[in-house]
Amino acid sequence: MTSRLGRATTFLGAALVVAFVVLPLWITLVLSLDPVAGGGDSVGLWPHRLSLANYRLLTSPIFGFYPALGHSLLVSLSTTVVSLLVAVPGAYALGRLAVPYRAQILAVLIGLAFFPGIVIELPLGILFADNGLLDTLTGMGIAQLSYTVPIAVWFLAYAFRAVPVEVEEAAMMDGAGVVARVVRVVLPMARAGLVGTTVLVFIASWNDFIFSGNLNRSRHSETLPVMISKLPDIGFLGGQMAALVLTCLPVMLVVAVLLRWLAARGDQ
Repeated sequence: MTSRLGRATTFLGAALVVAFVVLPLWITLVLSLDPVAGGGDSVGLWPHRLSLANYRLLTSPIFGFYPALGHSLLVSLSTTVVSLLVAVPGAYALGRLAVPYRAQILAVLIGLAFFPGIVIELPLGILFADNGLLDTLTGMGIAQLSYTVPIAVWFLAYAFRAVPVEVEEAAMMDGAGVVARVVRVVLPMARAGLVGTTVLVFIASWNDFIFSGNLNRSRHSETLPVMISKLPDIGFLGGQMAALVLTCLPVMLVVAVLLRWLAARGDQ
């Protein structure tokens, strides 16, 4: 009886995942391959026609899709790297050292990570306008650091805390300094948390619309979420779906590469 209940629960969970996650993505892909999507045909699980016309349409300079794709990649990758470089020392201190009020500091950090960005967008816009950072990818990256760094510090602090103290103490007895212990002991043993944090930070930056939309003034700094929001609403359903499919690909690639790296490191 218990085994049957377990199998039923597993099946129900899998069905819910398919219904709420996989199915919408599949329909998006189907519509992106239909050259006349939204033209009156009912939406099915299989495309009525197969064509890459919607993807070819996005190459038109009218939409500026691929420049926006490049901007998003540049901002997200840069923001992720800078966030991790800043977060690792802070997370090590909060996770491994006897820092006063570290629990309160971590609570404040997670609060900052989910603080409404629209509240600080206006003063940031004024500050950036005075310093030549408005309508620039650099300004958007700096603005995104306001929530990506707290996210990275919070998650990495708990990942570092799970590393056994005895291992680090052994490295200390061998003469390893703080930097060597972090690079050679803590980070390798907390690689699962590092990979998860990297994915979270990259996706948070990739999906940003508040800062990217409000600090953008021209196509020179237009990212994918902003560009997609400007696509035509009428008669361009297939193009919108094609843009969404292409927007998902970099995220899937980053996750796949990091998971492969994690699996390879786990086999060593």
